[in-house]
Amino acid sequence: MIKKRIYLISIAITIFNCAPEEEFKTPTLTIDEQEIEGNIITIDAVLGMMSQKIEEEGETAKAVFKDTNSFMLGYVVSSDKESNFFKELILQDKNENPTAGVRLVINKNPLFTKYEFGRKVYIQLDGLSIGIENGVPTIGVLNGNTVEQIPSFMADEVIIRSSQIAQITPLTTTFEDFTDALLNTYIKINDIQFNKSIVLEGKEFTFAAEPNDVFDGERIVESCTTGRSTILSTSTFSDFKGFKLPDNQGSFEGIFTKNFLGNRYNLVLNNPSGLVFDNDKRCDPKVLECEVTNDGTEVLFEEDFNVPKIAILEEKGWININTTNGKLKYKTGDFNDNQYVQITGFRSKESLYEVWFISPEIDVNMSVDEILNVDLQAGYDNGNILEVFVTDNFIADPNTAKWTKLDVTIPRGPLNAFGDFIPGGPISLSCIEGRIRIGFRYIGGDPRATTRYHIDNFRIFGK
Repeated sequence: MIKKRIYLISIAITIFNCAPEEEFKTPTLTIDEQEIEGNIITIDAVLGMMSQKIEEEGETAKAVFKDTNSFMLGYVVSSDKESNFFKELILQDKNENPTAGVRLVINKNPLFTKYEFGRKVYIQLDGLSIGIENGVPTIGVLNGNTVEQIPSFMADEVIIRSSQIAQITPLTTTFEDFTDALLNTYIKINDIQFNKSIVLEGKEFTFAAEPNDVFDGERIVESCTTGRSTILSTSTFSDFKGFKLPDNQGSFEGIFTKNFLGNRYNLVLNNPSGLVFDNDKRCDPKVLECEVTNDGTEVLFEEDFNVPKIAILEEKGWININTTNGKLKYKTGDFNDNQYVQITGFRSKESLYEVWFISPEIDVNMSVDEILNVDLQAGYDNGNILEVFVTDNFIADPNTAKWTKLDVTIPRGPLNAFGDFIPGGPISLSCIEGRIRIGFRYIGGDPRATTRYHIDNFRIFGK
């Protein structure tokens, strides 16, 4: 027995000494291209089947694949390597200039070791279903009327790997061009930054490790070109959740999707390298910065908008004007006995609009420590397109007045419902004198930017 062990050891030593070092490296894994014996169809075709079913039976309808012998071709553009995705693959139709994408849910983790970023795959559709889950087109197995995860033991049968790992070229787009057609695609957005309230000194946020981050950290990113904004969402289980947000500007590369509730567009990173924020110069808009000494307690001007028609407010000196010569204007609204002023470009059929709602003149010559308060509500949100300004030289045309932007908090709302009323201030006006006007400017275009806003409880205090 001892002699046998010595013999085996000597053989091992001989092999080790004789073999070149590179022969002990892990061999490159090769994948034989499988011949697909069936109908190869596009993601767009699959989405078309889903859309037809929804049109026939309603928004919760699901398309079921049975006896079709069909295989859907796609490219993997997600990665769970850093745990920002979990038990799902995001697939798009082409490795560049994608036109359609879909989410595949599967009870398997991790997935990146076998279905790498850029891997070309075929999905055997028979036995699967597609529908809208969490706001995005999702493929899985049907349980009742819910598309759920494909069991792990079915993974190799359902997902057929090609030998090709393609170079994925992100689709360059902008916040203004966000539509459902881009969902589940790999995109790039240039010239963006995080909102100053979460990255400036003393207010630095992490990606997803703040006390109020339960499942995801949601952070506002804004365009340096247009000022529009959206949400970057990061899982609280991601490996980089504790990283600090970059405080300069640059570009994003990652997945375009929606939040868990499916009511707001979201950006999601595969990993932090998807943010290339290499421009040290921020693009924060200049806003009025008045020193706050003491909050005024005397009401200098107030308007609760408790009137049945906007014409009554116009008779009181409020100016309601569409500077792009369209018909869209502010109007009054009410809900649960609460009245307010509202505006939305939805179904206006105006491709571009700029609409102003401007207060009457307010004399602040005889007061100090003036403070503006106003309550705002957003709903059916597809972009932050409301801004608030102040001027002391308005005559008749908003375009000829010199406006200074106010740092009013503009709320974000869900995609298909209303958010809550929130205070937009307090905003100090103490460094302005004369007779001033406050202007609410609404800029957008139907159908791309039509967010609905409600304005209420407008007050200016002083002493």
